[in-house]
Amino acid sequence: RRVPSYVSILHAYEVPDEGGATEFVSQRSAYDRLSSDTQAEINELHVLHDYVFSRTKTAPVHDNHAASLPPIEQKLVRTNPRNGRRNYYAGAHARSIVGWNGIDSRRLIDELNDLATRPEYRWSQEWRPGDTLFWDNRCILHRGTGYDANRYRRNMRQTRVRGAGLTLAE
Repeated sequence: RRVPSYVSILHAYEVPDEGGATEFVSQRSAYDRLSSDTQAEINELHVLHDYVFSRTKTAPVHDNHAASLPPIEQKLVRTNPRNGRRNYYAGAHARSIVGWNGIDSRRLIDELNDLATRPEYRWSQEWRPGDTLFWDNRCILHRGTGYDANRYRRNMRQTRVRGAGLTLAE
């Protein structure tokens, strides 16, 4: 999205008896763990976010759907307007660093994502029906974990609150 979501809200209606958790990590904490040299290196970079890039790793994306979600350039590092803290804005949709060659670009994005998603930095929500979570989508990554869809249903609803503007204008 040109204007990234500000807040995400996820509510559980029906959850599997095993599996189906949601894991969360903070890209703000991950940014704080970077060396000052690495922070300086990435502070002014832009990244191309591409929904199709991330989704085609697991399943085909219909052409009409892909056309509705073109790649979007965003700042790699964002500053929270309320507290001044920085975080990087990468994740699975981050395809490449603008102006960098493919190999170096992927290496940096993968390193940033690996740093953020190490097991010791993950928080996992084991869902119960009726649970609702809110999170700051500007700095928190989330992902669902697997479950046996042949044995269990998982009925969740997610709502996103639109952000204030383009990251490039921050």
